[in-house]
Amino acid sequence: MDRFGIVKRHGFLVKLATAAILVLMWDWMFWQQGFGVGNFGLFGLALLTGLMVVRPTIMSTRQGIGAVIASGIYCAAIFLHGSLFSFALFWTAISIAALIPFSSHLKDGWQWFGRLAVHGVASPFSPLTDAGLIAKARKRSPKSKLNVRAILRLLALPVIGGGMFLALFVQANPVLEHLFEQLSFPAINDEFFGRTLIGLLIGTLIWTLFRPWRRRGPRAETPEAALASFKSPSLASLLLSLFVFNCLFLMQNGMDLAFMSGLVPLPDDLTLAQYAHRGAYPLIVTALLAGLFVLVLMSPGSEAAQNKLARGLVSAWIVQNVLLVTSSIIRTWDYVEAYSLTEMRIAALAWMVLVGFGLALICWRLLSAKSGGWLINANLWAVGLVLTGFCFVDTRTLAAQWNVTHAKEAGGRGVELDLCYMGTLGSGAILPLVSLEQRPLPAEFQKRLRFVRETIQRQEETALYDRAWTWRLNHNVATAQRAVASLPPLDLGPGDRGCDGKIILNSWSNPASSYNPESASPLN
Repeated sequence: MDRFGIVKRHGFLVKLATAAILVLMWDWMFWQQGFGVGNFGLFGLALLTGLMVVRPTIMSTRQGIGAVIASGIYCAAIFLHGSLFSFALFWTAISIAALIPFSSHLKDGWQWFGRLAVHGVASPFSPLTDAGLIAKARKRSPKSKLNVRAILRLLALPVIGGGMFLALFVQANPVLEHLFEQLSFPAINDEFFGRTLIGLLIGTLIWTLFRPWRRRGPRAETPEAALASFKSPSLASLLLSLFVFNCLFLMQNGMDLAFMSGLVPLPDDLTLAQYAHRGAYPLIVTALLAGLFVLVLMSPGSEAAQNKLARGLVSAWIVQNVLLVTSSIIRTWDYVEAYSLTEMRIAALAWMVLVGFGLALICWRLLSAKSGGWLINANLWAVGLVLTGFCFVDTRTLAAQWNVTHAKEAGGRGVELDLCYMGTLGSGAILPLVSLEQRPLPAEFQKRLRFVRETIQRQEETALYDRAWTWRLNHNVATAQRAVASLPPLDLGPGDRGCDGKIILNSWSNPASSYNPESASPLN
């Protein structure tokens, strides 16, 4: 008996049955029961289990086990937050798991990127390919396992006879009759066709994992081979360039140190926040270009990489680039302290850290003569860990809590709280705003704050019951409902209010900007 038993002997039928069960499960969860977005994490676990059933060889390698564990982690992230990051990373991880048995020749992230691209483009057509293979098999061997007539002859008597006896039992047994009355079958209408179409799309996605495209395309070149044909400039030109670049970067780093430390005053018409914001992102582009320069012109084994002076100048230049990235991080944080924290700025700070880490890896690769594949894999690991962290960290709550804590109205050193921006943070802003409401505040700001918080909470309660359920959303809304129960009632007065809670003057002249006062009643 073979190792995997029935899965190997009847692999195609097992895949077909498992895919059908998963499609029915999806239909029951998200169409019939109306489960929320977060429950896609539970469906992802079911899909992962189905994949391991039909492809048990996945668990026979360390890479396959790692891909399965990563897929499970991202399922948990979907259940908690339901972010696009979580969905994208889950699908990438489970696709890698599905491809592991056919991709032992892939050694680094660059080659895997090409394989995943081919999988994404070609695998949706795999059902058509498999249908063609079935048709060819039937032509070659009419008596094969795929013979539909033989299957019909086999099933005719048990299905028809069983149906007759079941109908008689239903008539004779009131319990069975009641059970069958509870069953509802979809009517043949527009909803049925839409439901069927979505089921086919879900089934196709599942089939791309169960039967991925196996035909190999042209083998992806290694990074070293891709750069081999590039004709680099002379060693003298490289040395002169590195000397000039080091001088320029030394000038920029020196100015940053002088201005941002306060050793040299800025011009009268320029504030420190303006100086910080002006250079944060262009300096990251500069560092990326520097890294690309080193990758292309200083590959291990080249004449420049073996020259001690060139290696020293490159090392010094990379160190200056790391200092430049550090300066960009400090610039961004100074701007955050002067104004506010946003999701984009959190992402920018994480990106800057990754750029600095990547530059350090480039330097290490040059000094230790590592391969291009090693460099790609190391960077992918770093990016993957950071993105996985973003799947579990609620950046909306992080930004909202920081802004509330440092707002001028709360006694912080920051600017006035941007209530319009807080409104865009959804459930992440509810609890920080509730905590701010519990402090003594100016009367008018208290009304604005109450209006904005109630508006956000009302929107998130609607989303919670409109299939947007995630564990985090449910937790934030439930906790806020308990917290606001102890707040005293507050009369917001007449008039419409804008996104910042301020009363809109002459709102009747611009209906699009007004807010319906009937929907602004205090929450229970």
